[in-house]
Amino acid sequence: MKNRRVLLDSELSPLVLDLFQEAKFEADIISPKKRILRPLLELGDYSAILVRSKVSINFEMLESAGKHLRVIGVFGDDITKIDIADASRNGILVKVTEYGNSYEVANLAARLMVKLISRSFRTRDSKKALIVQTLSDLENDGLTGFELANLVIGLIGCGNVAQIVATEIRPHCQRVIGYDSHLRTVYENFHQRSPLEKPVIEYNQLSEVLEHSDVISIHTAGDEKVFKGKELYFARNRPFIVNTSRSGNIDYSALLQALSEDRVRGAALTLPKEQLREKKLPDWVQPFLKYNNVIIAPCAGVPASDTRRKQARRLARSLIDYVDHKDLSLAVNPMDVVIWKREPRYPLSRGKTRSTVPIFWSR
Repeated sequence: MKNRRVLLDSELSPLVLDLFQEAKFEADIISPKKRILRPLLELGDYSAILVRSKVSINFEMLESAGKHLRVIGVFGDDITKIDIADASRNGILVKVTEYGNSYEVANLAARLMVKLISRSFRTRDSKKALIVQTLSDLENDGLTGFELANLVIGLIGCGNVAQIVATEIRPHCQRVIGYDSHLRTVYENFHQRSPLEKPVIEYNQLSEVLEHSDVISIHTAGDEKVFKGKELYFARNRPFIVNTSRSGNIDYSALLQALSEDRVRGAALTLPKEQLREKKLPDWVQPFLKYNNVIIAPCAGVPASDTRRKQARRLARSLIDYVDHKDLSLAVNPMDVVIWKREPRYPLSRGKTRSTVPIFWSR
């Protein structure tokens, strides 16, 4: 009989506990702290774990979990706290929420665009950057700007967030063009399954996006660097730059030089809320504060309550389906985990004798 125990984060249990109980799972609800989590994994034979993205699960914890642990569910938009490579080596699948806070980040990017290009912001009296403490400060009451109808919006990174931004802003602008260095993302989002379908984003090379865009919004993930050198010299239209990615994926020295040389008309950057609230700004931010065409805003927060509940329940169902039926939806490392057992079979030769060279069949 399959092992059916799950370790649940106490903040997620009210949203998903009934699903695990209906599926005949024995659920242990805890507040997952490092000193508590490892002993529990050593003693308990859990087949699944569901935690928030702020919870760290390192190599030692994965090793102590033994052979029973098969899948980890991460609720949130940050999976850097989970050692995915070590999870794959231990045969553990990692699943994440489908969109995380993609809609919130897309909404933030659109609001920063509107604020940045508004004429009232660009003609304000202050000679320093605008530091936004809360997203409510981005309300656009009384702002005067110019139409997007004749503008080209460029997107660098064309994943979930960029697709949402493009869908929202496409009716208001001339074109939406984009670039992505990941071939899988390009295929999934730009491969036309039907001649009648047309992608929302027109795929271009990076140099073309920089050359033709009036506004550039950056949505890359991981450690991929943007504007590493002289890429901004391709920008003929003096674009506005919006970066809502959490990771430090911009070469800030290149962006700073472009601002000083007036090759960029303005920039909107984001920081964690804690740094803005405590006024502990990182060193790279300091040179940007003297430019009055720069906005420093907090990163987008958690999804709305109803969206949060739907995402948590979808992730919980996906964990249950993996334990029961090997379902791979929402997985981030499906190709790295050995799902099926490989058994040697020795085929019959023409002489009706068994071959000494095995072939492997998966089941």
